[in-house]
Amino acid sequence: MSLDFLKPKEKFLILEISPKGTDGIFLDIDEDRNLIFKKFQKNIDIKKYLKLSTIGLSQKSFEGKYILKPVRKIIAGVDSSLATTISVPVEKDREDFLKNNEITFVEFENLFSQTMASVISKCKSEASLRLGVENIDTILVSAKVGHFKIDSEPVESPISLIGNKISFVIDLTFTTRKVFEEFKGLFSAPEEFFFIESPNASLRALKRVRKLPLALIVLGEEDSWLYILAKGNSKNDVLYREKFNWAFSSLFDAIQKDFSVGSVASKELYEAYIKNKMSKMASRVFKKTIDPVFELFLKEIKNKKIQNFVYLDSKYDLPYELPFKVGKVSVSNIPISEILSDVDFSLNIKADDHKGFIFGHLSPFIEAFFDKDVSNLNKKIRKRLHWLVE
Repeated sequence: MSLDFLKPKEKFLILEISPKGTDGIFLDIDEDRNLIFKKFQKNIDIKKYLKLSTIGLSQKSFEGKYILKPVRKIIAGVDSSLATTISVPVEKDREDFLKNNEITFVEFENLFSQTMASVISKCKSEASLRLGVENIDTILVSAKVGHFKIDSEPVESPISLIGNKISFVIDLTFTTRKVFEEFKGLFSAPEEFFFIESPNASLRALKRVRKLPLALIVLGEEDSWLYILAKGNSKNDVLYREKFNWAFSSLFDAIQKDFSVGSVASKELYEAYIKNKMSKMASRVFKKTIDPVFELFLKEIKNKKIQNFVYLDSKYDLPYELPFKVGKVSVSNIPISEILSDVDFSLNIKADDHKGFIFGHLSPFIEAFFDKDVSNLNKKIRKRLHWLVE
């Protein structure tokens, strides 16, 4: 008789937050790192979900002890239009009278606060431009530090070490006020709520099996973005993001125009073409409409001057078999199986069975599971983040 049911399991709810709503995947992991897919729920009502006492947010007594802990840890991967992360490399000389002393948290916190005071306004303005909302509706929800160095030597943490110069990177994650208000209960919960821009998570997962620099094109229906994870001037990982000037809306507009159909029908026709459900004659006619649109897509890749490889995270399938070449650039899918193997996970369903969403959920999960930002340093910084949030 199998005793698998006796194995302790960690339970997760991984959210995929997009402008069209919030989907969720319920996932368990056992002690052997088997990922057990439970169910996928489209348009999950997070407020209703959190009202259920058995699976809601943590409650604490006056003594600070937990009365109730949530059954599932909640992780959110967020669409590029609703969240953005800005990396700020920092290099600080210590005060002369401190250089022979061990670095304390108080000293580091002062350096962190000084940096935040000088960069927060500029970063917030940049984030508001990326998110397309007013400055006042751009909310900082996470500030994490990492990539520490003392006198140019990498270290796990600067605390209790001695040196003249401290280097680190601050990752600032912003979201819109609308998203913040919707998930406010999670942001203010006692336990860590892991909230990450999905492409950021994808690149960091990809980094486990590929060398930097890494390029990722996120193709959406209305907006598309190019992300690059590379070494900055200080040799720390820096995430860059810029507009990719092609989106699927241009394709569907062309189909609607040439075939006199509505928005829904244009997508259905494209899906029929991709799945070879059209007659040969219809496919030839349809191809004449979509080829010029995809030529613009290929041209935009060339314009970005991407080197060697670019990975694709696309809302819809392309009429190309991946990988394919654009000049000297190889365009590939993210190697999901390879990443799962690298982190020693096994999944009880095939990725292709849930092609539209499975990696979008798994990459934030992988980042959260191995996140080093649960260190005491980042926990203390998180507690002090409230003064930066409007």
